[in-house]
Order: sequence, then structure tokens, then C-alpha cells
Amino acid sequence: MFGSGPAKAAFWRSSDYYCQVMLPDGSYILPWFAMTPSNEGGALAGARRQDFGALVYLGVVNVQDQPHFKLDQKSLANLEQSYFGPGLGFLHDTQPINLGGINGYRLTGRHRFKGRNYAIVVDMFLAHGFVYQVAGLTLAYDDALRDPDVRAYMQSFRIFPD
Repeated sequence: MFGSGPAKAAFWRSSDYYCQVMLPDGSYILPWFAMTPSNEGGALAGARRQDFGALVYLGVVNVQDQPHFKLDQKSLANLEQSYFGPGLGFLHDTQPINLGGINGYRLTGRHRFKGRNYAIVVDMFLAHGFVYQVAGLTLAYDDALRDPDVRAYMQSFRIFPD
């Protein structure tokens, strides 16, 4: 479900996953490729710069079969392994955040991908039986949120109410 308009982004929305996000689009100065990662478990949508200088993606972990699951420091230790596990990178900071009344966590650090070391930011929220993982990576900055495309993408994420 991709569409593009006059904005510098491709709109992605899913009624099945109760969320939406604006992916950087390839129609302006620094080309981006929008993609739907079909071979990565739990990945819904993403985009990357042609040169792999930055990547953004939205993933989910389905916890609907775990009715007592809570997103907390204990569950984060397991969830963060796909970003900061052995050989993948280093977690620098974890802080609580809020998205329209939904509590979550922001993880920042370094992540290794395709032989390069990226600054990474990952926001995680629990709603509708999914842990939403909104991630942005950049080579250009030591803080991923300083990259304007990554920051705009992260700020565009929305979870629909019940």
C-alpha cells in the first residue's frame, strides 16, 4: 500500500496492523528506495537511501498469544537482541517515551549492517497485541535523530485507536 503525493515521503498505512508512517520517497534530490521487506520476519515496510547511507523501517512483534505480555525493562532485554545482540551493535541508552498516550521506550546506540556501523534509534510501543518497532539508521550522524529524514520518519509514525 504505497502512494506518493507532493510531500517528500511515501505514505504507508495498514488497517491490519492499526498504524501508519511516512517513508522517505525517491522522488526528490537524494533518492530513496521504498520497499516492503518480505523476507524479514516481522518487518512491515521500510526505505533506504540508494547508497545505504540511511535506512528506516517499521517492524512488529506479534504478542497476541501472550495476553499478559508487558513492554518493560525485562521484555526489552529480549526485544533489543535483534538490534544490539552479539556482533550487531551496542546499546547506549534506553529511555521511556510516549506517543499519543501510549507508553514506550526509545533505544539508541550503534548497529552494524552490511559491514557498516550506523547510529540507530528504535522506538518500541505495545498496542493491539503488537510491539511496534520504529527504527532509523544513519551513517551521517552520531545521533540518528539528527538526520532530518530519519527524524521526520520517526515523528510521522501513528498508531490507530481501537
